[in-house]
Amino acid sequence: MDRVAHRRRATPRYIGQLFVERTGLIDGIVPRQIADSMRIMFGLNLTYTTSYRALKFAQVFVRGTPEDGYANLPSYLRRLKQANPGTITHLLCDEEDRFKYCFVALAASTAGFQYLKRVIVVDGTHLTGKYGGTLLVACGQDANFQVFPLAYGVVDAETNESWGWFFDKLQTCFSPHPMVIVSDRALSIENACVNVLPWVTRGICYYHLQQNIIKTYGGKELMYLVKGAAYAHTLAEYNRCMDSLRAAHPDLAAYMELADPKLWSRVHFPGDREKLGRWFYKRREDALSLQTSYSKGVEYILAIREHYAQSMDVQRIDAIRFHVTAGRSHFVVDLEQGKCECGVFQVEKIPCTHVLAALASAGVHVSHYTCCTYSKDSLYATYAHPVYPEEENDNHKKKSERCRPPKPKDGPGRKKKSRWQSWLEISRKSRKKDKRRRKMPKAYCCSKCKQPGHTRPYCVSFVRLAVPFVFIKFYFHSLVQLLKVYEASTRGLLLFS
Repeated sequence: MDRVAHRRRATPRYIGQLFVERTGLIDGIVPRQIADSMRIMFGLNLTYTTSYRALKFAQVFVRGTPEDGYANLPSYLRRLKQANPGTITHLLCDEEDRFKYCFVALAASTAGFQYLKRVIVVDGTHLTGKYGGTLLVACGQDANFQVFPLAYGVVDAETNESWGWFFDKLQTCFSPHPMVIVSDRALSIENACVNVLPWVTRGICYYHLQQNIIKTYGGKELMYLVKGAAYAHTLAEYNRCMDSLRAAHPDLAAYMELADPKLWSRVHFPGDREKLGRWFYKRREDALSLQTSYSKGVEYILAIREHYAQSMDVQRIDAIRFHVTAGRSHFVVDLEQGKCECGVFQVEKIPCTHVLAALASAGVHVSHYTCCTYSKDSLYATYAHPVYPEEENDNHKKKSERCRPPKPKDGPGRKKKSRWQSWLEISRKSRKKDKRRRKMPKAYCCSKCKQPGHTRPYCVSFVRLAVPFVFIKFYFHSLVQLLKVYEASTRGLLLFS
């Protein structure tokens, strides 16, 4: 190490290995941090390019190459199933044993999904790596309004075939009960839902719809009307927002109606690993430490609504119906059917301010009218199954099983042409391989005399013909000047005579 401290230059490979041995860190590291650490520890001044290459070599030392990852993928999936019994994994390769599709659904995710609302949100994102690809994810929402991972997969691109294969494996994780799948407006997802899961109800994500509206129509100042129509709980509120939107921007209103309000409007909707292991453990401990009957998010919502419910006037109609007055608005609450004219109670399954006012007037506890999926026990049961890392030994390893990386795709843009090689490069390659001739320049030919070695502007025959013409033009110009001088002198002599 003393020699390294006095060394003026070092290879990026050696610097990357040295950085890993000294720090042991690789996640979240940028090239600038490697340059700073090498300067402080060993007094080496590295350029950004050297630091970047050293970081790439350090990542290879820790994680291995992508080719090794694809080769170990079958064994990893088997070891993951051995450590987590009940985990669903699928690996699909083509005829050349090249990777095509992969699907993983942990046993803890499939067991915890039964305590959630039967709403699944699916989406895909591009992978930035040597071989690219697309990551497909299916998630839910727990009792505390947190994202709950259900399954994920890696495919080549978001196509009808890839999404159909992903949904075909996803339906093995749950029983075929009424379910809602929310996504963006991708046609491949729509076709896969129709062909593979025709019994589910499909919805459109409001966030993606909002981004499309801003990008296409630039209507940021009208987004409050779009959001009001999307989250309206009653038909009258929806019609009011849409009427205002038609008056302000007819094209935007037509676009939203063309997108089918049943997919994005609430009032028209017809339907009712190690790091992952630490994630499950933390949320399980949080649920166990709750002192209330429901999750923190639900208790917060109920506390705010109870504050506003205290200022409302309640009149009992009969044993189960109440008339609630909130300012200038009047609502009828039916506790037997679980309905309120505002529409919030039917959608969220959480008592609204009018229901809370009616319950307080009737002396009924709020727990009787809050959905059990928001309870403390449901939240704990969602994360009750732990997630274990894969086992070190593969008990069912097969020698004939192979998984090669997919063929790398060509990047965007025009491919680079082969450059001219210097004589030194050709001489170096000729020692290893057969001698190659250097790429000779194109032999140009004159379009006039048809002789090689020159072009028309530099044609020799054209220059020879042009020389006499130049001399003739010069002599003619001199003769004209002499005649003018003679004429002027003649006029001067006649004047003095």
